[in-house]
Amino acid sequence: MDNIKLKRIFFLFPLKSKKNLIRAIFVIFIFQLSIFNLYSQKALRTADLESQKPSWQAVIGGQAVSPCIDTSYGVALLSDGRLLSACTSRGNVIWQRSVKGRPSPYLTAFGDFLYVVTDSSHLSLVNPSGLTLWTAVCPFKIADFPLVGRDGRVFVRGKKGIACYGLDGNRKWYIDTEELADFPIGTLDDGSLLLILKTPKNKRSVAVRFTPFGEKKEGITFSAIVSCMETCDKGLLISLKNGSIGLVSVAESGSADSKWVNGSGNTKGAFSVCYSSSSENSVFFFQNGSRTEAVIVKTDKGEILNRFQVGQIAPADFKLARATQSGFFISGAYSACEFLEDGTIMYAASLPQNSKWNSIFYTKSNYIVMCMKDWTMKAYLMNQTTKSKIVTSKLKSISYVQAAPFDSVSAELGIRPLTNKKMAEISESFKKGDYGKNEEEYLSLLKTEAQNFIDSYATQVSFQSSSQNFFSENAVYTQNLLYLMGQTGTREFSTFFSRLLSSPMDSSQLLSVIAYAGNCAYDENGQMLKALENLVMGKIQPSETALLKAVCDSTYEICRYMGRPALNRQGKNIISHLFYPQYDKGVRDYARNILTKMMDLEKK
Repeated sequence: MDNIKLKRIFFLFPLKSKKNLIRAIFVIFIFQLSIFNLYSQKALRTADLESQKPSWQAVIGGQAVSPCIDTSYGVALLSDGRLLSACTSRGNVIWQRSVKGRPSPYLTAFGDFLYVVTDSSHLSLVNPSGLTLWTAVCPFKIADFPLVGRDGRVFVRGKKGIACYGLDGNRKWYIDTEELADFPIGTLDDGSLLLILKTPKNKRSVAVRFTPFGEKKEGITFSAIVSCMETCDKGLLISLKNGSIGLVSVAESGSADSKWVNGSGNTKGAFSVCYSSSSENSVFFFQNGSRTEAVIVKTDKGEILNRFQVGQIAPADFKLARATQSGFFISGAYSACEFLEDGTIMYAASLPQNSKWNSIFYTKSNYIVMCMKDWTMKAYLMNQTTKSKIVTSKLKSISYVQAAPFDSVSAELGIRPLTNKKMAEISESFKKGDYGKNEEEYLSLLKTEAQNFIDSYATQVSFQSSSQNFFSENAVYTQNLLYLMGQTGTREFSTFFSRLLSSPMDSSQLLSVIAYAGNCAYDENGQMLKALENLVMGKIQPSETALLKAVCDSTYEICRYMGRPALNRQGKNIISHLFYPQYDKGVRDYARNILTKMMDLEKK
C-alpha cells in the first residue's frame, strides 16, 4: 500500500547576520505573545436562558437520545421512549412515530428523509411523513452517524468495517477494515471516503481511502496525530495534534494529497473545526489556557484571516459547534454564543443548569434548542434578523459516474452498450447485493443506454421521420433496461424516467416506462409526477385503460416513497382527475381504490 505523507511547513529565516538573528527571534516572540493575548470582544447582547421563557416548547416522549438535526420543515430527533419526533421551526409537532428496537444516537438527515439506527446494527430509512420504508441489518455494530453520498447511497461504519446501502435498502458492498479510530467518515472532493485507523504508526495517524464503490485506494500517513476533521465542499479539513492545519483533496493524479498545510500558531491540535458554506471560510477551535480560541481560515488557500478568543466557552465543556448564516455558533455546558468572522460576538447566552438538559442544537432560523431531561424540547429565539447575505448555492453533482460515449456507427451496426448477457449479470448482482466496484461499470452502462433511449426519440422528432427505433423494435431489451434503471438504489434515474415519460413513444412502450417509473419511486423534485400529470391531462386517451391504471399505480408508489405533503396533493389531483365521466367505470373504480390507499398513508 503506497503511503502519501502530508507536507509539513518549516519557517525559514535568512540568518546571515547577528542582526537578522535578533530580528527573527523578536518576530517569533511577538507572534507567540499575540497568541496568548488574544482579544475578546464584549457580546453585543446577553441572555440568561435559565430565567428566560422559551419561545416554544414541545413534548418529545422521553429524554433525547440523538442530537436534533435540520430538516426543511424544522428539526427531528429520537428519544429513549422509542419515539421519533418531527417539529416545525416554531415547535409545532408535525408527527411522532414509534421505532422498533433500542434507539441509538446516530440519526442522519438526507433532505427530509431520516436514516435511523436502532439495536446497534439496524439501519432504517424514514420518509418525510414518518413512514419507515425499509430496515437493513448491518454486519456490525454501527459506531457513528450514517454518511449520505452524492446519489443518495448511505455509508455506515463499525469498529472494523464499512458498508454501503442504496435508497432501496439493498447492500451495495461491505468491507472489513483494521480497527478504526473514533472519527466520522471523511469525504474528499471527488466523493471518495477517508477512514482514520485507530493504531498510529511512529506517532502519526494513518488513514485509508475507498471509492464510493468500495474499491480500496491508497493509504495516507499524516505528519502527526489527527485531532479533528470536517468534510467540506473543497475536501477534508484536518487538524493535527502538533498544531498544523490543512485541507486534504484529490490531486490531478487522482491520489489524495494536501492542497495546503499551515501552522495555526498553536502547539496543540484543534478540538473542533467548522466550515461555512455561506462565506466559504472555516474556523478551527483551539484550547488557549481555559478559554477557546477561534482561528478563521480561508478554506481554499489556508490563509489565516483572523484569530480571537470566543466568549466564555471552556474547551473542557465543549458541546457543539456549527456554521450559521452569518457566522458560527459554539456551545459549552454553561454558555453559548454566536460570533462573526471579524470576532464580533452577536450574543452570549447563559444556559440552564447542565443537570437539566442533555442535548443542545442551533437551528437555521436562529433558535437555541435544548432537549431537557423532563421530556421536553425548549427553544429560545436568539436573533430576529441576521446580517447574512443571500447566497446562491452552487449546483452540486449527484453523480459518481457519467454516461460513456456511444458512437452512431456502433448503433447502426446493431452494437449496444449493454448486451443481454451483461443485463442478466447486472440483474443478478442487484438481487444478491454486494456487487462492490462492479457498480461503477453498471451505472455507466445503464446511463449510456438510458440516454440513447431518450435521444432516439429526440432524433425522430428532429428529422420528422419514421426511421427504425431500436428500442421500440426490441421490447424485451427495453423492458429489461427500464427494470434495471429502477433497481439502482440511487436518486439519479428519476430524471431519465421523467424525460422518457415526455418522449413521443407509442402506447406499448409508454406502458413499460410508466410502470418502471413507479419502481424507481424516488422523485426528488416531483419531475416524474409532473410528467405523469401531463400524460393524464393530454396524451393518454380515456379509452387507454391499461395506461391509466399504470399511472395510478406509479403515482401511488412515488407518493408513498417520497412522503411529502406537496407531492401527495399533486398525486391526489392526478388520481382525482380520473373520476370524470369520460373515463371507463373500471378506471374510475381503480382510481378510487388508489386514492383511498393514499389517504390511508396520511393517517399512519
